[in-house]
Amino acid sequence: MGAEIASPAFRSMPYRAGVLSFEDIHKTHADGGARVTALAGLDLAIDEPGLYALMGPSGSGKSTALHLAGGLDAPDRGRVTVGGRALTGLSERALARRRGREVGLIFQAGNLIATLTARENASLPGWIDRRSPAWVRGRVDALFAALDVSERAEHRPAALSGGERQRVAVARALLFEPPVLLADEPTGSLDPAAGRRLLELLSGLADEKGITVLMVTHEAHAAIHARRVAVLAAGRCVDAFPTGDMDAVSLAARVQRAGGAA
Repeated sequence: MGAEIASPAFRSMPYRAGVLSFEDIHKTHADGGARVTALAGLDLAIDEPGLYALMGPSGSGKSTALHLAGGLDAPDRGRVTVGGRALTGLSERALARRRGREVGLIFQAGNLIATLTARENASLPGWIDRRSPAWVRGRVDALFAALDVSERAEHRPAALSGGERQRVAVARALLFEPPVLLADEPTGSLDPAAGRRLLELLSGLADEKGITVLMVTHEAHAAIHARRVAVLAAGRCVDAFPTGDMDAVSLAARVQRAGGAA
């Protein structure tokens, strides 16, 4: 059986924890004096490495799901598993270690520290994990060479282009070669050409390194690079489908029919 993203539309398929899964996830957030529902029974599973996309309108729970998978937040109810191991009940220290070694995080703006060079930003997880300076430098050098940013290693973020900053963020996320990479709107601040190059990079990493990349996006031309797309609406998965031979227009139309927006 190939990779599947489980959803209410795929209930006849057997549920398998696989690489990354959300099982009956409920999550609310405080908004002033009220509670706002972000996820309301999310079921979603990825069984094989590859590039996958989450789509849906603002407030559908996409970023919340990504934060839960990264251990940045915890569900009110339900279970999130990464590599078959539940995150529920792990200490903050254990979650922090998993974020470096088992899950890499890429945010829309890169989230680089302005006062550090590109090399220092990419090295930061290794320093926190108390790896040897030689190991960290070797890993960063190899990643920067692969990502074509070696010549920018000693520059600070303000001197880098948007695409270069994102590649540095990718290097930082891949320092420990985690099996899961989470990307929240990774092309949102990039021009079309830089965005396309980043998506090709993420797709290539998934194919060549056997990494699972879960990307949140609202852009159909970004999601078309994914193997499969899951559509969230009102905190649930309302559709999931392979991209196959779809183009961006047909993908956007299907997302809209499912109750999302693209």
